[in-house]
Amino acid sequence: MDHPKRLTVAIPDAQIADLKSRLSQTRWPDQLEGVGWEYGSELSYVKELAEYWQNTFDWKKAEASLNSFANYEMRVNGIELHFIHERSTDADAIPILLSHGWPGSVFEFHKIIRKLTTPGANGGKKQAFHVVAPSLPGYGFSSAPTKPGFGVNQIAATFDELMVKLGYSSYVAQGGDWGSAITTVLGALHSEHCKAIHINLLIASPSLLNPWHLAQIANASLPIANWFPLFISFQEMAWLRASKDFRDKETGYSKIQGTKPQTLGYALNDSAVGLMAWIVEKFRTWSDCGGDVESRFTKDELLTNVSLYWFNQNITSSTRLYYETMGPFATKTFHRGPVPTAVANFPKELFCSPKAWAASQYNLKQWSKFPSGGHFAALEEPDLLAEDIQKFFAEYH
Repeated sequence: MDHPKRLTVAIPDAQIADLKSRLSQTRWPDQLEGVGWEYGSELSYVKELAEYWQNTFDWKKAEASLNSFANYEMRVNGIELHFIHERSTDADAIPILLSHGWPGSVFEFHKIIRKLTTPGANGGKKQAFHVVAPSLPGYGFSSAPTKPGFGVNQIAATFDELMVKLGYSSYVAQGGDWGSAITTVLGALHSEHCKAIHINLLIASPSLLNPWHLAQIANASLPIANWFPLFISFQEMAWLRASKDFRDKETGYSKIQGTKPQTLGYALNDSAVGLMAWIVEKFRTWSDCGGDVESRFTKDELLTNVSLYWFNQNITSSTRLYYETMGPFATKTFHRGPVPTAVANFPKELFCSPKAWAASQYNLKQWSKFPSGGHFAALEEPDLLAEDIQKFFAEYH
């Protein structure tokens, strides 16, 4: 179909029953005595969450929440693309494209969509938006690419085509995780339509030709750097240390997803508990939860997101994006363009870069730092993220 068709989320009862049956027949692994999450998802919590998924979690309630938004599907660039399209009644509303990442879904935006479409609902005048939030190809209710080579650049082109088909020849974009990369490419390669971008995961490297960048690297690497931050702030040094720690200790998932996603898929597509453990561990590790994942997300939120992967059987196609972007079909992905750019820095993000590095690669117009929040900003800190989006695009669009 080349025009939007309304979509109602409705998982058959037989699939729900099959899930519960599989959960009841889980073969549990062993776990060493006296360990927690350092080896991966902790056994007692995974058992607790699986029991809740089987006996308490109400998928029909989750469906009703998803269906409270205007869901559509349309064929775009060979993909049967699912997207939420919520229009504002505000005459000055700006079209905005929201892009999620892995291991998230369009469900990540359920707390901020109405904050963006009806920002005056709680009093005061803030920038309003017409929100378009697609499921990435191979995620959620969007179909998966059938040929190799469909990476971030191709997703950006697909999303740009979607916005134009919806009548938005001029729009802005926002994203985190893969959504940040997609948003960056939109601003670089599709700036005739995408007029400004806002990202909450910054990917910026130092230039070896920039003396200031070299001085910052040298300063940060000195044993006395904590006492003498000559060219770099204390905050930026902490960011670089955290980024190195993430690369050293937390990127095993991306190595396997970027090299052998098909092999991984046989396990995760067949085992509900395996899928849940693979995804929920990332929500715990990547969020600002202090080790208590349910201090940031409810069981229902965690399981709604996991259920979208389970019922649609697209964990394999979702992880394949790592291979397409990082593997043999990879092309230069992280293009930077001239469009006005905002960066929202949350303290527990996977990695952050010094402002000077960002300013050398982006047309940086807004740089925000927040006291709390992590990788899943739209779920963890929806008010802070929505306000930052509104502040920036009210001026640059």
